[in-house]
Amino acid sequence: MMLRQNRRLLARSVKSAALTTRLLATSVSQASTLSKYPIGLNVHGFVIEDVKPIPEFSLVAVSLKHQASGAQHLHLDSPTDSNNVFSIAFKTNPPDATGVPHILEHTTLCGSYKYPVRDPFFKMTNRSLSNFMNAMTGHDFTFYPYATTNAKDFENLMDVYLSSVFEPLLTYNDFIQEGWRLENENVEDPKSKLELKGVVYNEMKGQNSNTSYYFYIRYLESIYPSLNNSGGDPAKIPDLQYEDLVEFHNKNYHPSNARTFTYGTLPLVNHLQRMNEYFKGFGTRSRTSDVKFSIFNDPKGSEAMSEVTLPGPIESMSGKTIEEQYKASITWNLGNALDESKQYDLFKWKILSSLLCDGHNAPFYQELIESEYGDDFSANSGIDTTTALLSFTMGLNNLTVEKVDKLESKIMDIIQSNVLPELENPNSTYKDRVAAILHQIELNFKRHKPDFGLGLLNAIVPTWVNGLDPVLSLQVEPILNQFKADYEKNGLQIFKELLVDSLLNPKTQKFKFIMKPDVDFNKKLADKESERVDQMVSNLSDEDRTIIHKRGLELARKQAEEQDGEVLPTLTIADIPKQGEFYPLDFSNINNKTLQKRIVDTNGLIYAAASKDISYLPTKYYKYLSLFSSCLTNLAGTWSTSITELETKIQRLTGGVSFNSRVTSNPYNINEASLNFSLSGMALKDNSENIYNLWYEILTDTKFDANDELVVDKLFTLIKSMGQNQLNVIADRGHSYANGVSNSKLVASRYISDITSGMSQVGFGLELNSNLEAKGKQYLVDEVLPILKDIQRLIIDNSKASFKYRLVGDKDLVDSNEKLLKQFDDKFTIGSKEDVNNELQSLVNAFNSNKLGINANQQTLINLPFQVSYASLGKVGAEYMSKDGATLQILSQLYTFKHLHSVIREANGAYGGGLTYDGLGGTLNFYSYRDPNPLKSVESFKKSFDYGLSVEWEPKDLQEAKLRIFQSVDAPTNIASQGSTEFYEGITDEMRQERRENFLSVNNQDLTDVIQRYLVGQKDNSTTVIGDNSVLNVGDDWTVRELKI
Repeated sequence: MMLRQNRRLLARSVKSAALTTRLLATSVSQASTLSKYPIGLNVHGFVIEDVKPIPEFSLVAVSLKHQASGAQHLHLDSPTDSNNVFSIAFKTNPPDATGVPHILEHTTLCGSYKYPVRDPFFKMTNRSLSNFMNAMTGHDFTFYPYATTNAKDFENLMDVYLSSVFEPLLTYNDFIQEGWRLENENVEDPKSKLELKGVVYNEMKGQNSNTSYYFYIRYLESIYPSLNNSGGDPAKIPDLQYEDLVEFHNKNYHPSNARTFTYGTLPLVNHLQRMNEYFKGFGTRSRTSDVKFSIFNDPKGSEAMSEVTLPGPIESMSGKTIEEQYKASITWNLGNALDESKQYDLFKWKILSSLLCDGHNAPFYQELIESEYGDDFSANSGIDTTTALLSFTMGLNNLTVEKVDKLESKIMDIIQSNVLPELENPNSTYKDRVAAILHQIELNFKRHKPDFGLGLLNAIVPTWVNGLDPVLSLQVEPILNQFKADYEKNGLQIFKELLVDSLLNPKTQKFKFIMKPDVDFNKKLADKESERVDQMVSNLSDEDRTIIHKRGLELARKQAEEQDGEVLPTLTIADIPKQGEFYPLDFSNINNKTLQKRIVDTNGLIYAAASKDISYLPTKYYKYLSLFSSCLTNLAGTWSTSITELETKIQRLTGGVSFNSRVTSNPYNINEASLNFSLSGMALKDNSENIYNLWYEILTDTKFDANDELVVDKLFTLIKSMGQNQLNVIADRGHSYANGVSNSKLVASRYISDITSGMSQVGFGLELNSNLEAKGKQYLVDEVLPILKDIQRLIIDNSKASFKYRLVGDKDLVDSNEKLLKQFDDKFTIGSKEDVNNELQSLVNAFNSNKLGINANQQTLINLPFQVSYASLGKVGAEYMSKDGATLQILSQLYTFKHLHSVIREANGAYGGGLTYDGLGGTLNFYSYRDPNPLKSVESFKKSFDYGLSVEWEPKDLQEAKLRIFQSVDAPTNIASQGSTEFYEGITDEMRQERRENFLSVNNQDLTDVIQRYLVGQKDNSTTVIGDNSVLNVGDDWTVRELKI
């Protein structure tokens, strides 16, 4: 209350605000931009302390300090980027592993004194046109960023964010909902068993299901014990008390401990005025950086080598024996990452780390992965800056004890016998590789990225909160120029010196971390949780149990209460432009094939693409398409260029070339599908020709020679990598995989997508690895390589189908590349066009006529050893171009925000949940993410079908749902993708506009109609849960699917 009064009392006069606005008026010229920000100027309590141009990014950096509170602010003035960004960050050293910074991040967003509604952050996501809203907890910092192109939206969100962090309600109910609580399994039944619940508690159980994350977080706790686990260890989270949370907020969430950030074209003066209204009510606290240090700074841990061994989970999908599943790493201390004098060394180390580790040329990859010493690099490998520690780590997964013991000597041997001689070699291949790395850095200056401001923010926050000048982190060009001069003078010797001074120096401090596989690890974790709950329950009196039951009922009642969000600021339908963005396209022909041209300024870059219909490809080859695409840039190279030379050539001459297959639905008919093979590439004007030369060489000349030992070895390594970390990928994106399985039983395009990129593709990767284990490399010779070679033959055969093309660039670039594309196309000689079998259509027809034996009403459990689960229930929707399709998209938002969020997240305890709609694919998916009660969620999904029939949606409900939809519809796009929907999916700007108008015109009757037609009236419920059946114990009415090698 006092803060709001102070803001009114100390408001600036209109005359003063107008003067300041004039002083800080927007300008395109960087010189005039600099002149807008005179050092020493006091604007709304903020004093400009420094102004620096950052020409490599066409920005001006303005550093300010709030006089009354000591808050630091950085503004990046961009003359052209209207995707404006705000963030407020706090230094939040975790005092222990209870996850208090993480739980506070959640609870601050559960209501404030100015906005006393439950979860205003979540509610603002559908009262806004922001294209990014989030809050994140780092090792020792917490920050709250958003991005939007709308000026009114920017002001609204800033007010909600600042109110949330500085005047949160922090109620006890919010703490037990978001953090942890002991509660009856069935809240209504006081006699049901008590269990631990909580959003963050379950989120972190889900995180720990990712074995790479678990390895990394235990490594970090060991090498940097003073940081503690900011996310929270599920075993320690129940130790956190409500009073600890409130105290942590009082200590850390103060402007003196804050770093605020703005980016974009909006006037700085407005931002400063709004922030001052909040900051001026606070006094100044003495600022102590309180930077934590690693074990290398601990006098007790100063010996040359420290070592820690901890137990960890096994990879049930790896096919390796327990004895072969050790993980280990060696870390070398390279100094203090916050030391400004180390920033040039850090740049050099980034290049050296890439030389050592990245790609087929890298000696560590060749000698450690391809040689089969280990299967993959560990999650902590490479150069790293964590708080004050600058380090280099080399680690491997799937080792034996003997290999763990010899790991350091193996690394040293590679450096001595491989790396150093190459650095001394006057004709070293590293020279081309360094040139390629520098080329990629300079291309990044030119690439257009719609989330560029967010990227800069993410880069500076971790060091800024620990005292490093953020502008120094942004000034890449001076360091790049310093490196170029150094490299021209000293060549590869600069990297030799780095190695001699660090990894090869016996005085350099090292840390060895080992994770020992424990086959019962997950069971022990579950048992410990049960024991912890039993211990807590055993100490409860009858009165305590009654209190817990009543508290659970009260929380459930609060969660079910309808919230009045009218106190929150909002945009309206009027803020949504009636006309969407149109990207004019030109068309011409190349040898009677279509060329789509998008003429636009691309900062001297050309973007090229090609695509052909491969519906003639035998369906038995579909599951190999992902492997085939990977082989084109990861096998042994071509008949004329080795993979090591090819990789460097791509990086040195282009911004990358890629090959992939695409499955899409017909925007007018979800029962029809297309399958295409696509090529893409990007380059500078003078290097344009290399895109097409590389396309042709790679596509037509990649070696699939079963008689070449190198080809077989490379394919072996590639397939092995397919089997690695699959469990972790699923753990991170489990709801997407569950949705994919559900949808594969509903529409043909999603059935095919599951084969090429979904859970069936995961199963195929495991099948390949299983056959390798059983048959050895001869399996590749006899069965896999002949198929890959045949796919290559079929794709380059233009008698079956031809490529169509697409170019994006300025007119001169497009004109010159049109000629180059013709030369590329001329190389594909065509005889007479063949009559080809449409294999895809035959498969689609079989699917649609139910000849594949698929049960669309099936309940499937994917049995995987996760601590939490993922649930999906899918239903068939409508076509992209239909009014029903647009209505279902609106409905998915209404169901999520008005009902399912409360049921699945707040009540059931899942980290996330809702209803999604795949507009082009035409499928509806109820889903939950990191869910402790997936079977309960499935029942909640089913009970929700008719929810909307008993609701009279108010105009503001439809408005909010539509705002949410247009966040993604109108999100800034990459220049390279303008016009791509028409090229790849057949969706023109006119079709997008029609769909836009369908969204805007959706009314209550439309919603009622689609609920009846697609939810209530449609009886098939394609249900999928990914989780551990030893915990879930599903009934006989479920099909249990195992995924193992």
